Amino acid sequence: MAYRRADERLVSNFTRYRELRWLDRFYGAPPLLAAAAMFFFGFALQHLKPELHTSGVQMLAWGFFISTVFVHHAVYSTNSIGHLLGSRRFDSPDQSRNNVFIALLTFGDGWHHNHHFYPRSARHGFYWWEVDLTLYILTALSYAGVVWDLHAPPQRIFAETYE
Repeated sequence: MAYRRADERLVSNFTRYRELRWLDRFYGAPPLLAAAAMFFFGFALQHLKPELHTSGVQMLAWGFFISTVFVHHAVYSTNSIGHLLGSRRFDSPDQSRNNVFIALLTFGDGWHHNHHFYPRSARHGFYWWEVDLTLYILTALSYAGVVWDLHAPPQRIFAETYE
């Protein structure tokens, strides 16, 4: 199946960002650049630090292909395992679940039931013990002014738990 361009009527608020329009048009460029960077990094290491016993092909394989497969499987598992195994804190019509193992693999996306219950929140781990590395990264980026307007779950959410 060929890639289809986004229907700009559905994402009109995003079309004002040139970089997003560029990514929509040249969606293959970032992964190709990342693959090339991994290869050339390994090639440079092979010649600058031969005692590391690495090469461009090795860095391309591990730094791009294998890591990409791992990341994709971890993210996809959120929508499969995250609807089969785990706990449910809120009364919601779907079958989403919080799964600590998936949360650790996906930097917090495994708090899938929390996300389904209040999807507007940038914070998927609603409680301090629910490790949410994505939130920590977004918070750091907000201090740097790169992202802003991060939403947290409202207090009323915490009164609705039944776990």
